[in-house]
Amino acid sequence: MFAKHVQGRIARQAHSAVPEGTYEEHHARRGFEGEVSQLYHAHPTTDWLRVEGPIRPRGIQLTDLMTADASDPRALPTLLMFNDDIKISVSKRSAAMPYYFRNADGDTLLLAQSGSGTLVCDYGTLAYGPLEYLVIPKGTSYRLVPDEGVEHLTYVVETREPVALPDRGLLGHFLPFDRGVLDVPQLAPQPMDISAENADGEWEVLVKRDGELSSIFYAFDPADVEGWTGSLAPFRLRLADVRPLTSQRLDVPPMTHATFQSGQNWIVTMAPRPMQSAEDAERAQPYHRNVDYDEVIVPLGTHDGRRVGPPPGLMSVTPGGMNHGPNQARLAAARDRLPIYVWNIDTARPLHYTDAFAAGEIPDFAQRESFRG
Repeated sequence: MFAKHVQGRIARQAHSAVPEGTYEEHHARRGFEGEVSQLYHAHPTTDWLRVEGPIRPRGIQLTDLMTADASDPRALPTLLMFNDDIKISVSKRSAAMPYYFRNADGDTLLLAQSGSGTLVCDYGTLAYGPLEYLVIPKGTSYRLVPDEGVEHLTYVVETREPVALPDRGLLGHFLPFDRGVLDVPQLAPQPMDISAENADGEWEVLVKRDGELSSIFYAFDPADVEGWTGSLAPFRLRLADVRPLTSQRLDVPPMTHATFQSGQNWIVTMAPRPMQSAEDAERAQPYHRNVDYDEVIVPLGTHDGRRVGPPPGLMSVTPGGMNHGPNQARLAAARDRLPIYVWNIDTARPLHYTDAFAAGEIPDFAQRESFRG
C-alpha cells in the first residue's frame, strides 16, 4: 500500500507537533523502516492495568546476577535468552580460561560493561576494556584473560549468521564509525605469562558444535601462528569511536544507530548525543508496537562512570507485538541530551528465557514505574 490515508486529528509531520491531548503511536513493519502509520490516542498505550501471558515485558538487573564463571574458570557464560538465531549470555569471569574455546555454531560478540583483559587467539592478542566490543568469527580458537583486581561484567551474544557491518548507503563511510578504528589482534613477540597448559602438560581446545562440547588436546600451545593474512579476523570496536547520527528537528530511528547485523537480527549502539532542539520536535521516541522484533534494551552508563539515568545493566525485554514507549516521567523531562550509552538487540524470532533469567528476574517488571510510569 503506497497511498497515505488520513482520518481525524493528526500531526502534519510524524513525531512533530503532536495534537494537544493526544499520544502518538508508531505502528510499523520491519522496525521503523517498513510500511507505517501513526495513531493518535487519547491515552498513552503503556497505561495498562496489567499484562497477562508471555507477551509481558520482563526485566533483570545484570549487575546483580550470579554467574558460574565468576568462581569456576572452566564454566561458560550464563545463558539468559535464546532462539534459533541468537543466544544472549552474561559472564563475570574473574580468572583466565584454562583452555582455548572454539565456537563452531556461529560468531561471538562480547561487550564489556566493566573490567578489562586480553583476548588471546589464533591471530594474536588484543586488549579490551570497559564499553568495548570484541567480535570473534566462527571457528576462532580464543582465550579470555581478565585483568586482576577489577570487577568484570561482559555481555555475550552468539549468532548463527555472521556478525557483519550494516550497509550504510548514502550515509557514506564514516557513520557511525570509520572502519579504520577497528583493531585486530597483533602477533605477540612471546607467549603470555598465563599459560593454558594443564597439569599433564597438555593444551585443550574446547569446541562447541550443535550445542555440545568436545575437547581437542595438544602437546603444544595451539595458538602457535607465526603469520596470517586475510579479511577474516577478530576485531575490537570502542564505543567511544561511535559517532551517532543526529537531527535538530526529528527523532532518528533506532535502526539508524545499528552497529552490527546478523541475518535479520540487529545490534544497536545508541551513543550520547544532543536531542532534538526545534520547538515543534518531540524529545522522546513515540509509543510503538514493534511487531516484527523482540526488543532487548540495556543502559550502559557513561565512560566516566557518572550515575546518570537508569542503572547500567538494567536489561528490559519487550516481546514483539507489545506496546512500548517512554514513561510519563521521561515525557515530562525535557532534557537536551542523551547522556548515556544504550545497547539494543532486535531479534526477528521470539526469544525464550532460561531458568537463570527467571531466577534473577525483577518481579512485576511490567508494572514498575521505571517501565510504564
